[in-house]
Amino acid sequence: MTIGVAASGPQAGAAVRAAALAAESMGHGAIGGFAVFAVMDDAGRVRHRSCQRGGITALDLPPDWLQAPRAALIESGPDRPEPLVQFLPGADGVGMVTGHRLPNRPGADGIALNQAALGLMAAGAPPGDAVGQVLQAHPEIDAGLIALSAAGELAWGNTRRVDRRPDQGLAHRDNGLCRVAVLHNSIHPCPPLADAMADLAWYALTGESAPYRTLTLGTPVAITAAARDRVHVDAQGRILAIEQADPSLPQTPRRASAVYLGSEVWQDGRHIGHTVSELIADMADGRVYGVPDPARSLIIMKE
Repeated sequence: MTIGVAASGPQAGAAVRAAALAAESMGHGAIGGFAVFAVMDDAGRVRHRSCQRGGITALDLPPDWLQAPRAALIESGPDRPEPLVQFLPGADGVGMVTGHRLPNRPGADGIALNQAALGLMAAGAPPGDAVGQVLQAHPEIDAGLIALSAAGELAWGNTRRVDRRPDQGLAHRDNGLCRVAVLHNSIHPCPPLADAMADLAWYALTGESAPYRTLTLGTPVAITAAARDRVHVDAQGRILAIEQADPSLPQTPRRASAVYLGSEVWQDGRHIGHTVSELIADMADGRVYGVPDPARSLIIMKE
């Protein structure tokens, strides 16, 4: 499994979804396949949605799930063993455990590592103790865990085996009220991707801007030839206009790259950053009309 995310706080479900969208927009590797999304509602009930292909955008998430105070996700390539909930178990009133690599791998006692951590939490252990105890007991099992309690406590870690991997990413944010943690492997770029996922999740949780932000294409906008690739946005990150330096800018209707990787981002006459993902969209008559899936009509920028 390549991505594990968990968050607590208002809009935790939206935060986890934002992190997954960042990974699918920026990352390259085993993503956009199977996904398990879980939330814990205000009554402490754990609910799951899953799919074998299509990643986060293939999940039909109820609107109230995005507002859930506790949420978690695991995602990787397609077609994984059923039941998919084995990769992200949860218990009502206790919490949830996600992770990456093989968090469902059985330990010496035959119990899956994620289930073992969840069992310790059910017995009263805080997430940090549960994760630490399980990982310390199995240093050479290929697994990393993120544990989220019903109280919103969050803990994460890798076994020593996973810590030796050069392709892993880790990021977390915590202000005492809101928390998010990201683990991933085998997708690139490694450290920048983890930070982007955490930044976008953090914005969904707190409304606080961070170096990585999301730009959205909500309505058709003009695309014109120019000396430099530029995207013009408003204060909310909505795309207002696109300029492209490619002399072969299509004149006939087609789907193509509307916003090129590394394009300058401008707001109110100021250069505020550059894009770190691309937007492939439908274009016709000098306008960009977006894509069929609104979740794909976004771009990630960095200050």
